[in-house]
Amino acid sequence: MKPSVVSRIDLYIGAAALAAHASFLEAGFRIRDLSFFLELFLNWSSDFEYHRDVVQTTQLSRYVAQLVSEGLAKRYSSKKKGGKNSDFSRREGARGIQSFRLTRLGLLELLTRMTSTQHPLPPAQTFFRLSFLKGYRPWLERLVEQGGSQIPPALAMELAALLDVDTLIVHEIKRLERAIERLEGRIRDAEQTSVLTNNRLAAGVVFDEVVREVERRFPYELNSMKPLHELISSINPDQRCWELQRGGILRSAMMWEPQRAMLREMVRQLVRLRGRG
Repeated sequence: MKPSVVSRIDLYIGAAALAAHASFLEAGFRIRDLSFFLELFLNWSSDFEYHRDVVQTTQLSRYVAQLVSEGLAKRYSSKKKGGKNSDFSRREGARGIQSFRLTRLGLLELLTRMTSTQHPLPPAQTFFRLSFLKGYRPWLERLVEQGGSQIPPALAMELAALLDVDTLIVHEIKRLERAIERLEGRIRDAEQTSVLTNNRLAAGVVFDEVVREVERRFPYELNSMKPLHELISSINPDQRCWELQRGGILRSAMMWEPQRAMLREMVRQLVRLRGRG
């Protein structure tokens, strides 16, 4: 199922909620405050030309309403009179201005979501997360401490673990190294498949037997779903030899090797950031 826009940028929305809460701690933040910080963080993190209005106000309203229903935020309503915002007050004052504050539980929950390693993040989100947690750690700790009665030792330890950027970096490096190893296996199998196929065909071995040998020695990841010999037999006859002789080599050069290079650079940047003060 295709993920929603909100779920794809949940990291940024959570960070925006934390920032809005911190900036309007006494009065509470409004949806438009949350919207601004979301726009700001997406702008910071955008790799290419930034497009505004990624998320609609109604979507953010539903997001905050869900926080309230789960006890992660509290809703407040007040009426403003005059002052700098009197033009806004005239529009909104009749029904009251809705504002929100995160609860201590809400602060911890958003930090937990932000630091979750359950699903890998795109590079831009990975570096935004590290930057946000590293840069704002003292203020995030203070927000949790001020979010209720004296913080118990167990909760303090939980908070410290959530904000441990180096642990996140180490986890990400290990994940990337596993991905690099997987790509290297594909590149190696493609090269060996090409060499084996060329040698066997040059020796006069029947092509179907070559396919069976390749399947046995270098099974691809989906072989249990559709064995290689079935896959090869399902494609155009004039394409079958090409797939074993040149197809994997082309995929290595055009896809897997560039991906490996990008992942290696990602690891290099993360190693550079590890332990940085």
